[in-house]
Order: sequence, then structure tokens, then C-alpha cells
Amino acid sequence: MRLSYMLSFMFLLVMITSCGDDGEDVSNLRISDYVEDNNLNTIVTQSGLNYIVTREGTGARPNENSDVTVNFVGYFLNGETFDSADDVTFNLQQVIRGWTEGMQFVTEGGAITLLIPSNLGFGPTGTLGIPPNTNLGFDIELLSVN
Repeated sequence: MRLSYMLSFMFLLVMITSCGDDGEDVSNLRISDYVEDNNLNTIVTQSGLNYIVTREGTGARPNENSDVTVNFVGYFLNGETFDSADDVTFNLQQVIRGWTEGMQFVTEGGAITLLIPSNLGFGPTGTLGIPPNTNLGFDIELLSVN
């Protein structure tokens, strides 16, 4: 009798912890749902990165080894901002793969929106403040290619 109570309790616990309000973690919405819900017209690369060049630039285009200076806002697909910075410089080999790939589609002075699947972001391990397997959005202004 005791075993059946324990199994029932475990089943109930699994059911409660596996269901959210709508059965989906709002910080990890599917990119295709986000694109559709927001009526976006993205370009999808072979890797699964979605991007929109929101402003054309006129300067240099970075490559995967470039140092870039940017303004950016990083957000979960529910709209919650998790990071932002102005006038920050880094090498495109020191960032998540989605940035390394996506920044090559914008030129200096331009702006781009990247919708990055988790496998091109922080993947199954996540990182401080970003849960595992979370899809991310970034609005980026490319100030310069150094």
C-alpha cells in the first residue's frame, strides 16, 4: 500500500513540475513561433540563425575574426532583457556562435536583429542568468569594425 502512495505522489510531483501556465517556458519560446507572433520577415541561415538587417550600414563588414564595437540589447523571446551595453568592443571569436555568424551580415553603421537558437547560444549548459536550452534575441548596432 505504501509503495502505491509513493508512486502516486511521484507521478503528481512530475506532473506539477513539468507543466507551466501554458506548458512552455516563456523565456524559451520557439523562434518560429516568435517570428510568426511578431509578424517578422527573417532570413534563416543553414545553422538555424534568424536575422533581420534593420538598418543598412555603409562601412566595413566584419569577418569571424574581427574586433567589433557595438551597442546591443540581449533579451529572452518573452521580451525580458537580460543584458545590454553601449560602445563595447570584443573579438567575434570570444562570443557565442550566433553572434560570430550573424555579425557577418551587417556592415559598419548598420543594425541587425539576431534570433539565436540555443545550440548557437549557451546550449544545454546555459550560463549565469540564462537557463539551459534558451533561445535568445539581440538587437545590435555595429559602430565599428576594428
